[in-house]
Amino acid sequence: MPRTPYEIRFDLLNYAMGHLTGQYYSDLERIRESSQENSPERITKIAQLKYPTKSEIINLANEYKEFIDNK
Repeated sequence: MPRTPYEIRFDLLNYAMGHLTGQYYSDLERIRESSQENSPERITKIAQLKYPTKSEIINLANEYKEFIDNK
């Protein structure tokens, strides 16, 4: 059965969210593995990480949509 444009946009949004949140958690894990627990450096690096915002997720989904639309 063909997918509706709404379903496609929803999938793109979910893919973008998964990509950005996966990147966030990957960066967090890398910091945890590469520094000592409770060290000031570790605390600073973790504090500098930013969880993806709604607008970042939407922007990435739009980039994916533009890529798909350009044949």
